[in-house]
Amino acid sequence: MKTKFFNYLAVGAIALSITVTACHSGEKNSSAVADSANQKQIASTDSANKANVSAADSANGAKKTLKEDASKFLVKSYESGMYEIQLSQLAATNALDGDVKNLAASLVTAHTAINQQISAIAASANFVLPVAVDADHQKALADIGKITGADFDKKYVGTIVAGHEKSVDNYKDAYKNLAASDTRTFAGETLPKIEDHLAMAKKIKDRIK
Repeated sequence: MKTKFFNYLAVGAIALSITVTACHSGEKNSSAVADSANQKQIASTDSANKANVSAADSANGAKKTLKEDASKFLVKSYESGMYEIQLSQLAATNALDGDVKNLAASLVTAHTAINQQISAIAASANFVLPVAVDADHQKALADIGKITGADFDKKYVGTIVAGHEKSVDNYKDAYKNLAASDTRTFAGETLPKIEDHLAMAKKIKDRIK
């Protein structure tokens, strides 16, 4: 039942995010807005915990409460996932190489699933995720969208490699440093998938450079 509930939340959250994104595609500070809202939510929850539980319980409890570092990791990962999905969707029309197209299709599927997991964790903690990619990623999408063929293939794969290198570091850091939580478990379970994506992209990049 818990899995079905989380799947329901995830699908609902993804659908809401897509709807809001379509209405607010010009939002340039979506991640910052989400981070700010989450900080307020976490501060409010911590205050309630301190007022209603003993000192010992406060030190050991609230295991499901996502702290600021965890919420920032999820916000960043979710926004990055949206960017990689939209970037990979461009490859359906702009890419030339078959392997590049296949990589892009696999990344759309994989990162959609990953973002659904993030949405489920977010829903259980009652905090906000970005509704659109940030300004830098919006500009990157616009710029890359003007490229086609072999030039697109090189730019796309290079961008995927660079992005996944950063993601690997972020996921490793989250798994190493976060307190025991759904977020830490998610980071540990997802890290090998991100590493696999990176390895596939590097292999293609080496071939088409």
